[in-house]
Parts: sequence; structure tokens; C-alpha cells
Amino acid sequence: MGVRKDPIIKRGLDDHLPDLYFVCLQEVKSQPQNVVMDTLFEEPWTSALREIIGPHNYVRITGERLQGIVTNVFVKRQHLPHVRDIHTSVVRTGLGGFWGNKGAASIRFSLYGCSMCIVNCHLAAHDTGYKERVENFNTIVDTTQFPVPETSNILYHDYVFWLGDMNFRFEAHVTSEAIAKHVSEANWSALAEVDELQKAQKSGDAFSMLKEGNLSFPPTYKYLEGTNTYDFSRRPAWTDRILHQVHVDAYENVKLGVEQTSYAPIEVYTQSDHKPIMSSYKIKVFANHEERCVNFQPLGTWVVGEGGPFKFTLDSDVVISPWDYVALYKVDFTSMDQYITYTYLPQPPLGNTTQRTIQLLFNDELLQHPGMYRLVYYSGKYNSYLGMSDPFPVISQS
Repeated sequence: MGVRKDPIIKRGLDDHLPDLYFVCLQEVKSQPQNVVMDTLFEEPWTSALREIIGPHNYVRITGERLQGIVTNVFVKRQHLPHVRDIHTSVVRTGLGGFWGNKGAASIRFSLYGCSMCIVNCHLAAHDTGYKERVENFNTIVDTTQFPVPETSNILYHDYVFWLGDMNFRFEAHVTSEAIAKHVSEANWSALAEVDELQKAQKSGDAFSMLKEGNLSFPPTYKYLEGTNTYDFSRRPAWTDRILHQVHVDAYENVKLGVEQTSYAPIEVYTQSDHKPIMSSYKIKVFANHEERCVNFQPLGTWVVGEGGPFKFTLDSDVVISPWDYVALYKVDFTSMDQYITYTYLPQPPLGNTTQRTIQLLFNDELLQHPGMYRLVYYSGKYNSYLGMSDPFPVISQS
């Protein structure tokens, strides 16, 4: 996959960009040689996304892959210390649950006190596959588990965003010619009446607890690759969908909410027989929410090859564990996997739960280049990045 050299996101608009990006892909190359390479090096699509999104002050907090299903979550850098309890899960539904060509790769986390779950799925294909698609959905809901008691199930989260190639078709009696006629007339309501996913929602078979914006665009499948022309070897269908759920009354005296501001295909994309789709949302979270925070004190100047001292304070609700560490990053890092080096918290502070301010010395020869850097505190107990320092300089030895 090549990366465009010209900026896809216009410079100077960073303040108006979303706080979160969920990028969900299906049918990524997953032959054995690709999977092996992706375990040794970053998966190419993920790398390309970082190159495009990262320079606009985004950080990839985590990702998950199930063969050709790839899920990535990016947040604006300033929100990183407020993300909590990051966990991923995969469910295989291909070949009766033994193969990952179909299934889901899901990610859950909390942001400013609200829990979110992103489900990226690829359901069973073909016109005759309605029953199997419904079974796939229910298997994903029933078997996806997260180690967070209050939100162990997908549908227990405050917000759920379910994306993917769901492969639902139009009812069997609708011909390709009839579909083409409705598309030429932009008669989306006629197509919606025979859409199998909406049938599944109305009957309670699947997705009945999730909502979808208006389908006011042409079916996203099947196109002749490289064109905007349908390949009528398959009946066109809205196979690619984005749905959402919100528990409005999850908290006393506070109402959560979601507003879908756009829902449309990316028409200029012609490299696939599908049109990818994109949706934008505004959601409500708790203002000024502070939970389990680590606050770094301003750092002085460090020296290449030597490092320097740093000090941080733990909030009273932070319980440290043997798996907590502080990692060193370049100031413009775009993925949590890009740490240069790290140091675990030493044993003495672990035995003293009353000690809230800790001072350490970071001395590592891996710090080899001058520039601007940051420190990030990772909590193994909470699977979270509890604090991030302000940028500080590292200079060459005099």
C-alpha cells in the first residue's frame, strides 16, 4: 500500500478535527507470509494510518487484528492521560468458530468516565447467508468478554460503535435491475424497505438494540475495481454499515447522548469492490473528570546518554503494581508502541502505599539523540496511561 505525499488532512485545521478516530478494516491481506511479517513489523495499513493521522497530534492507543480484520483507535494527544482500562478481544465465527476469516476484533476503553466499545466485524457472505449472519452477530455478542466487571459484555458499555462488512443483502425477490432502478432514482426508502439488516432489527434477530443513521447513499457493494460502476455479477447491497448504541440513563442526574452528524461512503475510493463508509458523531462525556491520575512535575534538561531525574505524584486512588513503568517517547510520538526505553518502578515505593510523590533517575544509554521528549506513566493494573509529562529537552554532552 502506498502513502500519498500530499497531506490528506489540511494543515491548520487540527483544532477542528475529531477527538477520536476509529478505523476499522476488513479483508486486509492475511496470507501466512503477511501475518508473519506483521508480527515482526507494524502492519502496513496501521503504519500508513499513523503517517497520515499522527502528524495532526493523534496517538494510536491500541489496535487489534483477527486475520483480515484490523481495528485501530487514535486519540488526540491531550486526551491520552484520561483514557482508562484499555482491553481488546477477538471472536472467530468462520468454519464454526475455528477460523478467523469471519468474526470480530473489538476494543473497549473509558474516556473521561464514560465507557466505549468499538466492534469491527466481518459477517458471513452471500445472498443465502442471512441466518448465518444473524448467528455471527449473536456469537460475537455472547462470547466477547472484557476483564472489566461493569462492562464485561459489549452491550454493557455507555457507548457502542459497531462497524464492518456486515454482508447483509436485499431480500431475495429484489432483482439487480430493480436495485439499479432505485439507485438511478435515488429512491433510498424503497431499498431500505427490503434491506436485510433492517429486517433483522425489526424482527429482533440481530442489531435490534443498535441504531443507524439514514441510508441516503448508493449500495456500497459490488463495484468493478478502479471504477464507480457496479459489477452485476453480484446484486448491489449496503454491505458496509456503522451502527451505534448509547445508554442515555446510565448515570443518576446525568443524561448521555450521541448525535450522528454525517454518514456517507467515500466515493473517490476505487481500489476495492466495496465503497468504504465513514460516520461522524458527537457524544457526551463528563466534564473535568479526574480519575486515577499521575502528575509529572516539570522536568529540567537531560543529557544524551545519561538521562536525568524526574518526579511525579500519584492521586490517592492510584494503586501501583509491579508492572507499572515510566516510558520515554519523542515529543511527537504517534503510537504507544513507539517508546524509546522505559524503567519499572523500583520495589521500595511498592511496599509503601502512603508514598504519593516518587522521584527517580532515568539513566539509559538508549537515549542517543538530542531533541524534545515526554515521559508517560503506564499502569499494568489498570491497562492505562495515567499521566504524561510536558515536553522537555535532551541536549548533547558538552
